[in-house]
Amino acid sequence: MGEEKILIVDDDPRNIEFLRDSLLAPRGYAMLYAVDGEQALRLALEENPDLILMDLQMPKMDGIEVLEALRKKGREVPTILITAHGSEHVAMQAFRLGVRDYFPKPFKVQEILAAVDRSLIEARLRREKEELTGRIEAVNRQLGERVRELGTLYDISKAVASVLDLGKLLVRIVEASRYVTRADQASLFLHNEEQDEILLRATQSSKDSRARLVSKTVNDVVVRNVIASGEPTSVASRQTSGFAQRQLTLAAPLSPRDKTIGALCAYKKETAGHFTKNDLYLLSALADHAAIAIENAHLYEAAQRELDQRRKAEAVITQLAYHDSLTGLPNRMLFSDRLKVALAQARRHNYRLAVMMMDLDHFKSVNDSLGHAVGDKLLQAVGDRLLMVLRESDTICRLGGDEFLLLLGEMKQAEFAERAAERVLDTIRKPFVIEQHRLPVTTSIGIALYPDDGQNEDTLVRRADLAMYRAKESGRDNYQRFCQQTENTHVAGLSNSRSPRTDRVVRAPTRDERSSHRP
Repeated sequence: MGEEKILIVDDDPRNIEFLRDSLLAPRGYAMLYAVDGEQALRLALEENPDLILMDLQMPKMDGIEVLEALRKKGREVPTILITAHGSEHVAMQAFRLGVRDYFPKPFKVQEILAAVDRSLIEARLRREKEELTGRIEAVNRQLGERVRELGTLYDISKAVASVLDLGKLLVRIVEASRYVTRADQASLFLHNEEQDEILLRATQSSKDSRARLVSKTVNDVVVRNVIASGEPTSVASRQTSGFAQRQLTLAAPLSPRDKTIGALCAYKKETAGHFTKNDLYLLSALADHAAIAIENAHLYEAAQRELDQRRKAEAVITQLAYHDSLTGLPNRMLFSDRLKVALAQARRHNYRLAVMMMDLDHFKSVNDSLGHAVGDKLLQAVGDRLLMVLRESDTICRLGGDEFLLLLGEMKQAEFAERAAERVLDTIRKPFVIEQHRLPVTTSIGIALYPDDGQNEDTLVRRADLAMYRAKESGRDNYQRFCQQTENTHVAGLSNSRSPRTDRVVRAPTRDERSSHRP
């Protein structure tokens, strides 16, 4: 008692005075009173009393009319009807309109008090039920809102975790921060430990359709304190991040493990409303996911750099293993691999192929007169010209010194090799200009064909070498195709020069042996 309000409605002030002063006021109820129906309806709508004690017969509006007007307004107030002119019909009508008790005049005081207590208890229980229902509905709304927010946060966290590109990741984190906190601006800061500086790395304001990447050193006290403490915070300050007036700041640490690497901040103008504790919770939860994603992106970048370095190192190793270090042309190992493949294809498709041995004429005189540096550049220039005059599918190998091996595959006619040799001779005859020296150069070429001159790699290379030796003997600056007579002549020459007492195996001369006889 004491909190309930009772509205007394009676056109007789003596009845109001009796009910108020003798019965209800001593029990601590708050009192309202009206002397006609219109006044009663207005007070009932404005003051929302817990109980109405109302006479049936009143000026302007009777009790039934007041009850009907309240019902039309959607208001049902517990009512005790007191009347001196009642009837069974009136009583039925009153109960239909929600009247709790119906007393004829004169009434018994104890009956009225008991009826008042019952009605107020009912009103109190109804009010408590409504309040409880309201609180439950509010909690349910809050829970629903939290579930939606957590669902959104989960979706955002999955989207953030799926990005390994650091720049794209920072942009996505900032956009998500502004979205979940409904902030005017959001920014992401990272701590450079080596130089102990704070870097603004990404930001988005209400004017930006997308967050943008930045790399700017800043001196933000709030951010530095959050990084130092590892604790989220909410402050109001005049420190601007695009705002001229006072602003509110939420800041959450980016801590993937036990170490804080930066901070995630959301800003709002003070005039635009306040951040809530839930906003700080959401920003902190997002920062936890973002910190792990940033660390993963850093690890991914480091792994990619290491893989790139490995690939480059492997490429260098492969280049050194299969290519000549001076000219960049394939070496004998790569030439051998390609010749094996070309032979297999030639057997399968009934093609011819040619192996050419090529040696520059009088190259030693270039080295002796102009030095090895000029000689090296000349060899590089020769390699470049060979690449231009032969097909991309052909292989040009530098054996060493001034000797080159050429592989021409997929030939339908043997004459193709001779035409290619003529093109090589022509391109080499054009003078080379090396360090202002005009160098006229010629070359000698030996040709061995598959399957005419050999069936395997060693035989083809050896016979191309013998044919080149014949080109040297024929005056240089020409090509010669291998013929059996050439091999027989060299074998016979070596056989005639041996000691009669020595039983040796007859063999063709090696390049080293031949080079000792070359001018």
